[in-house]
Amino acid sequence: MNVDSTLAASRQSAAAPLSVPELDADGQLAIPGALPDQSPVRPALSVPELRPTAAGPPSKGGERAPGSLARPVALLAGLLVAAMLVGRMSGSPAQTLLHNKMLPWILGRSLGVATYLSLTAMVILGLWLRHPWRGRFRRPGPESILWAHVSLAACTVALLAGHLTALALDRYAGVGWTGVFVPWGAQYRPTAVALGTLAFYLLLLVIGTAALAGSIGRAVWFPIHTASVLVFCLTLAHGVLSGSDGSSLRWVYVASGLVVLTLQFTRWLAGTLGHGSAVVDE
Repeated sequence: MNVDSTLAASRQSAAAPLSVPELDADGQLAIPGALPDQSPVRPALSVPELRPTAAGPPSKGGERAPGSLARPVALLAGLLVAAMLVGRMSGSPAQTLLHNKMLPWILGRSLGVATYLSLTAMVILGLWLRHPWRGRFRRPGPESILWAHVSLAACTVALLAGHLTALALDRYAGVGWTGVFVPWGAQYRPTAVALGTLAFYLLLLVIGTAALAGSIGRAVWFPIHTASVLVFCLTLAHGVLSGSDGSSLRWVYVASGLVVLTLQFTRWLAGTLGHGSAVVDE
């Protein structure tokens, strides 16, 4: 009796067709008894909510925060205001200067003096940035000094380009394009002008290798970068020997030379005696 009932049940189950799972309208597996808004196959993942930190919301696509542009914008605004004031005060003399045949020479000398001052400030900041005594002072910080150092390097190159162009275009200066790019190629004071040409090429080498510091490595660019003091010395000698107004700028050359010499000597002395503080790498 039990055997017959078991065989009958097995025959019924074998003869019954297999049930194929059905898919709903979204292509998901439909399970009987599941609510329409439930998804038993692919449950939804909970994404944590991003909350802004104390430093502010995260930037999109690596964009700079508005505060990082404050210093360049303030510097540019200050330069524009200074240029407007200078132009306002020199309006009448400028009209006379535009008709002066010595204008290229005056521009060349003016831009040369500006280049020397910018180069001097750049070298001073570079020496102070790596000076062992800098650790005794909290202000200005190394980031601010480095930012000013790099900005002055760009200003120096721009002013130098104007200085060379003005002298090369001056027909009365006796320099020309040959004297600008070829040492001892100028008719006017060849040795004095050649010192400036050598300083020009050495400055390009110093700034160019500094710009490629991340690619060529510290062992290559840093020894070349220390030659910036030599660039300053060549430029100082060039200004004293080639400038027609060297006597009026005598104290400018003396003061700037003493500052650079003092920083270089004290840095060497402190490093030699082992009294230096931590030095920040550029």
